[in-house]
Amino acid sequence: MANRIGIGIVGTLLLLTGLYALWARDAHPDLAILDPGFFAAHIWAYIIAAAVLPAAAAIATRWLIFALALHRYGTRHGTGTAMLGVALQGLDRVDKLTVRVVRGERTRIHVRCRPGASLGEVARRLDQQAITRVRGVLGPSADLPVLVRLHVTRL
Repeated sequence: MANRIGIGIVGTLLLLTGLYALWARDAHPDLAILDPGFFAAHIWAYIIAAAVLPAAAAIATRWLIFALALHRYGTRHGTGTAMLGVALQGLDRVDKLTVRVVRGERTRIHVRCRPGASLGEVARRLDQQAITRVRGVLGPSADLPVLVRLHVTRL
């Protein structure tokens, strides 16, 4: 959904810029739309261009990288994460839980624990309760293979 919104915003901005250029050209046919002499006469235009253009390029590059990497990391499944939290409720030192569905190929469950966590109990609950609860709320993705990553952080 976010990709569609981003594409819509960029498309709208480009459309408005093009319409403004056409209006400016029609209103003032004797003036060039982009006059290089303007940048030579106004030093502040260099400063604005030096700030805006790299920032816009960085934002566009970041958006493109995330859009292309979405197939690799999958989409978050909030209800699945909530069910995982219910299944692991009461365990000390469980730090972060995520559930992602990756392109209809697999389900990724990531559990991060702090040092001193009872890993045997975490693994037992994952095996006996958590995966079943998560699959119960995934809907059409319930039959996908599940990859569980259990990570213990350092201090």
